[in-house]
Formats: sequence, structure tokens, C-alpha cells
Amino acid sequence: MADPHQKGLYNSNKPKRLRWRRLTWFAGVALISFFLVGATHHFHNVPAQTAHKAQSEKLEFPPLELKSLEEPESETEPQPEIEKEVYRWIKGDVARNQSLSHLMSDHGIPLKTVLELVKQSRPTYNLSRLRAGQPYSIKLTSDDRLAVFTYQADENRELFIERKGDEFVSRLIAPDYEIRLGILEGVIQENLITTVLEAGGSYKVATDLEEIFAWQINFFKDLRVGDSFKVLVEKRFLDQAFSGFGKIRAVTFQNRGKNLSAVYFKPEGGHGAYYASDGRPLKKQFLKSPLKYTRITSRFTHKRFHPIYKKHMAHRAVDYAAPRGTPIYAISDGEVLRVSRNARSGKHLKLKHPNGYESSYSHLSRYAANLSRGKKVQQGQVIGYVGATGAATGAHLCFHLRKNGRSINPLTFQSPGGPDLEEKSQKAFRLLAQQEMQALNHPEILKTQFS
Repeated sequence: MADPHQKGLYNSNKPKRLRWRRLTWFAGVALISFFLVGATHHFHNVPAQTAHKAQSEKLEFPPLELKSLEEPESETEPQPEIEKEVYRWIKGDVARNQSLSHLMSDHGIPLKTVLELVKQSRPTYNLSRLRAGQPYSIKLTSDDRLAVFTYQADENRELFIERKGDEFVSRLIAPDYEIRLGILEGVIQENLITTVLEAGGSYKVATDLEEIFAWQINFFKDLRVGDSFKVLVEKRFLDQAFSGFGKIRAVTFQNRGKNLSAVYFKPEGGHGAYYASDGRPLKKQFLKSPLKYTRITSRFTHKRFHPIYKKHMAHRAVDYAAPRGTPIYAISDGEVLRVSRNARSGKHLKLKHPNGYESSYSHLSRYAANLSRGKKVQQGQVIGYVGATGAATGAHLCFHLRKNGRSINPLTFQSPGGPDLEEKSQKAFRLLAQQEMQALNHPEILKTQFS
């Protein structure tokens, strides 16, 4: 039989266990609910932040990366730079007795190129003869090939030659120069050319000076140390860059204590020429000498010991020593009487001039092109070149001058003058001369001439 106390004890503990279980269950439910609510809130925020961050990174890709995805890779690679041709310019003036081949060889240009240059430009201009003092320029490529050659053909035209492939194309152009006036002055110490160059001038200025006073000064025997000059000259500019000297407008020259002056004047409807400040023409019928810049080795005499014939003989002429090939000029307008050769005179020329004058030239190396008997020549025209043909010990010119068959000493001969200005042009000339001389700061010349 069961004990009544034990039964009661069992019954009394049962409600307590039930309450404990309920409390535990509610506590668990509460904990689980709390956990679920927190977790829901947490995971609700995390996805929103993650999505926003991913979108931001996608929008912030650098433009270069986006472009590289759209364009082919080859188009984005940097292209190599094209190297530009580098040129070298050489500028100068043609030297005395300098040929085109000599000029070009001085700058490393081969003879083959020079021959092609002369041949292909001949229809435009003959480059076989260059004038001393004329400006030129050479344009060379980086490997020293000739690209461009320019040469001042005359006062108003420039020869322009350009390489096109393996050929040269040439044309004469008239550049639109800006003309400015400048003054050059110097005192002779050695010779005219050196002094002009030291004064900032050029060979052209020196040769122009010699030509202006060719009838007043014999530059082989009359020039002295201490002689001086002052020149008003045109300076040419192209695109603001100096491009060479133009015409001499006025000049004063002091030679052996004698004051000379020259002004360039072109009468209306006439030809330009140089006149003294009083209006007298400087150009005379005869030049002072048939050569430029040389020396006299034998003067006019009735008795001279001949170095070849070894005896005393009359020498009614003047010998001018000069390098072989030096140009010889006709001393006056005239006509060719003789083109010949003999044992004594070698290659020989004789010219006939107005008023009974004759001039002859001996020992030439060669004659000028197209020169023959009966041909007309002008004063200053090249008629031949210095040589040593015939009875000659060295390169020189033997020059004779005669009047009505009688020999004349060329060194003391006074040439007849040229034509005077017409009366209608004299007033215009005097106004111009006054302006030009004032520009040279020599008003005393005007006072003595026009007072």
C-alpha cells in the first residue's frame, strides 16, 4: 500500500516544475525574438550600404579605362613624331674672279651637282659667269645636299633655283624689298675692298664704288693710305631681315687730297647715271683701266729691257699683272677690229672707238664668248680674260691705247667727258644732290658748288 505522505510530496512539486518550464520557455522566446529583431535591422542596413558602394565604384572608373574598352588598342598607342628636315643657310657675296664651281666647292658641293645646276637653269639664266660683289645664298640639307641656290642677277631681279627630286627648277623673281638708307665710311689702310668690308659693306659696294669713280681714280696707282670715303647706300630688307645692299645713292671720296663727290640721278624719261655735285657727268668716253684690283708691272716707256728678248726695246703700253682668268673690260664703246694670235702678243684683241681712238689687249688666255671681227662692244663689257700666251713670263695684260695711229700713255691720258644734263633736269638734280649731301653731313660741298 502506498504511503500517503509520499503521494502528497510528489503532487506538491509538480506545479513548480511547470512554472519553471514556462518561465524558461518565455525567456527563450524573448531572447530569440530579441535576436531576430536585431539581426533583421542589421542585415537590412548592410545590403543597402554594399549596393551603394558598388555603384559608386562603377561610376568612378577613369575615362581612359572606359575609352580603352570602346576603342581598339592600336588607336590608343602613342604615334611616333615625324622628324622635320633640318636645313643650313649660307650667305655671302661673290668674290673677285670666283666661278660658280669654286664657290660651291668651298661649301662641299660636288662638281656634278654644279654642272646639273648650270645646265638645268640655262634657259632662265647663264651661271657660267658670276659678277663679283653680287650676293648669293645656299640652302643645304642635313646631309649637305643642295636644296636652294639664289643669286642677285641684277639690280631688280634674283635668280631662285630649287631642287625638285633629282632636278633643279629655276626662275627669276623680283622680291618686294623694303629700302632703308644707311651710311658706310672708312679710311684706306690696305685697299678699297678690305676697307669697305671693315666698314660693314660688301664686295658689291666696293666694286660699285670703283665703277662710279672709274674715270676719276685709277685704283691701281692713285689710291693712297689715308684716303677716305663716305657712302649713302640702299639697304634691302625682306621680311624685316637684311638681304643685301642696293644702289649707292651718293658718295664723297677724298683721294690724295682731292675731294670727289657723286650723286645718282635719273632724269625723267632717261637713264640713270652718276654726276658730280655740280651736275657734271662722271662717266667719260674711256675707263681709266681695263682691269680691276691688280698691279702695274711695266709702265709706258720708250726704252725697256725685255725679259724674253734680252734687249732694250720701246714699251709704248702698260702691263697689268693679274691672276689668270681675270676679266678684261672694253675701255669704251666700239667695234672689234681684230681677233688674232701671234708669237709675240699671243691671243690678241684690237677695238676701234669714236674720234680716231684704238685700244688693244694682248696675252689673253681666251676671248669672251661670241666675240668676232665687226662685233659691237660697250664700255665695261667683258671682252677677254688675262693669260700668259705669246712672249710672256707670267699672267698679265699688255694694254695699248692709240689716237690716229699714235701711241698714248694710258696712265696720263685725260679722257673726253660725257654729255651734260639737259637744262630741264638741272633743277631737279640740284634739289636731290642737296638732300643726299646733307644726309652725308657734307654741307660745305653744297656751299661751294651752289653759292
